[in-house]
Amino acid sequence: MAELIGKRYAQALFEVGVELEKLEDFRDEIVFIAQAFKEEPKLYTIIQHPKVSKTEKRDIIDSIFKDRVSEEISNLLYILIDKDREKSLQDISDEYVNLYNEKFNIVDAQAYTAVEMNEDAKLKLQEKLSKKLDKKVNLVNIVDKDIIGGVLVKIKDKVIDESIRKQLEMLGKNLQSVRVTKKEVKNS
Repeated sequence: MAELIGKRYAQALFEVGVELEKLEDFRDEIVFIAQAFKEEPKLYTIIQHPKVSKTEKRDIIDSIFKDRVSEEISNLLYILIDKDREKSLQDISDEYVNLYNEKFNIVDAQAYTAVEMNEDAKLKLQEKLSKKLDKKVNLVNIVDKDIIGGVLVKIKDKVIDESIRKQLEMLGKNLQSVRVTKKEVKNS
């Protein structure tokens, strides 16, 4: 249910963004707010708490975000408060970003590596993925100590595994399927 609510509000916000030509601004602002609540879980708890009045919630929102977000985003927050849907904010943010990325042919990808990639390597991988997918790729490098070497790329529900760990697993499977026979050698 919460996801459906998030989709509806995100779609409505997206339509307003198209109409006002503020798609990117709205994306940046809604992501900023969702991130702020993620980083400050106590604040998010207060905003969701049923014993905090709607007026107090609006005052808190105004004191934190009023000069940092557009009137349209402030109004969205007020509507969420008035309808007791504050918990849907993260879903709205996620869905809005999905709609934005779909419209502009963008895909988010994560590259898991054993050590941090340098900018040159990251850009090369990003370009290769962009060409392969025929989309603009936003690539984030995540260091994972379980990766021995190489790279594992996740794009939505797809995984491209070019890690050494995967290659070793494949080698192990291949070796297991090899049949070894004993060959007698005759001494002359």
